[in-house]
Amino acid sequence: MKEIFTSFKTKKEDKKMSNIDRKNLQDYRPLTKDGDITVHLTQDQQAMILKTYDYGLNTLSEVDEMLLSAVICRLKIAINPEDEVNRKC
Repeated sequence: MKEIFTSFKTKKEDKKMSNIDRKNLQDYRPLTKDGDITVHLTQDQQAMILKTYDYGLNTLSEVDEMLLSAVICRLKIAINPEDEVNRKC
């Protein structure tokens, strides 16, 4: 289960990235398709989405961040299942 969280950047790591390294939204559009996706979330994952919405990303504990990362991973796989990196989620 540790592998799920290795691709999630911590707040400190994210701040270290330079603007040159960052991609914009347009860079990701070719990886998506128009239409709906379905993602199945556990009750804890659903609760984490609600908590994050209510209190914001900056208030999350390490455990909260790991749970949110798992949700994002599920979304990523549903959006772009062909991406080999997804298999590491």
